[in-house]
Amino acid sequence: PRDSIELVTEYRMSSAVLLLALFAVAANAAPLVNVSFYSEALCPYCDALTEGEMNKAVQEIGEIFTLHFVPWGNAKVEEGKRFVCQHGEVECQMNAVEACVLHYYTNRTEWWPFIVCLESYGEDQSYEMAQHCAEKQKMHWKEIDECATGDMGYNLEMMYYRETASLEPPHEGTPWLTLNGRHIEQMNLIEQICDAYQGTKPSKCMNAGEEIPIETIGLSMNNWF
Repeated sequence: PRDSIELVTEYRMSSAVLLLALFAVAANAAPLVNVSFYSEALCPYCDALTEGEMNKAVQEIGEIFTLHFVPWGNAKVEEGKRFVCQHGEVECQMNAVEACVLHYYTNRTEWWPFIVCLESYGEDQSYEMAQHCAEKQKMHWKEIDECATGDMGYNLEMMYYRETASLEPPHEGTPWLTLNGRHIEQMNLIEQICDAYQGTKPSKCMNAGEEIPIETIGLSMNNWF
């Protein structure tokens, strides 16, 4: 019979071969597509994109792209410090809530369902609805609320303001999308992500290009102020 040393040596060699194979797969894996979604609360077109094409993309081809969500949109900073939002004070509040959720919950499987839930309330978004969505996702609402109404929420929103202001070309309205740093239109979002991915494409990419209702596509323009 084979002695224990021989068996251990064989096991180690097999493990080393497996690790090398895994490293080779990882090295040859295509980079994920980077999608950024510049949004704002209470924006009907943002709501439609969130609940519609973007949510469909996350569910069907989420494994091939990252999603960076920026809750600022067309808001302005007045006198260097005061936020003024296109849809009023409630928008400012909900933008801050979303910023705090993104801060505390960095995994997309955690924060994206919250965003979809809150945006589903459309113009009825409020602290009450935000708390409902947070508790639905087993999030700590007290922590989020304290962040959104305090200095942390303000600082997070200032960070998103600066990021949005640095877009090149400048954003014309919301929702505003970029793919690998380049602005793209909302139409055929899944098809555009699939085309940009250089690896083996998910089966859902084969069905990309289905039309979405044209009335759900549009921009809340940035020249409102």
